Amino acid sequence: MSADYAVHGDVAVISMNNPPVNGLGLATRQAIVQGLQQALSDDAVKAIVVTGAGKAFSGGADIKEFGSPKALQEPNLLSVISAIENCSKP
Repeated sequence: MSADYAVHGDVAVISMNNPPVNGLGLATRQAIVQGLQQALSDDAVKAIVVTGAGKAFSGGADIKEFGSPKALQEPNLLSVISAIENCSKP
């Protein structure tokens, strides 16, 4: 998994963990969406924080996946952004 999920009190924290710059490869995108779904299904969670482990929040697309089917595989970057923007929890 390329993101860690933890709950601190009533806040879920999804921490991207894909060194060196937390590139948004397929595994990271899947982990973010899974974390959002887990937080949404937990009534005790009132808010969600998405952060990056290490020195960067995220360097953007994972260049190792450029030109491969993984780059466009669901959830693609647009789907992840939509999931975050449309999340019912702040």
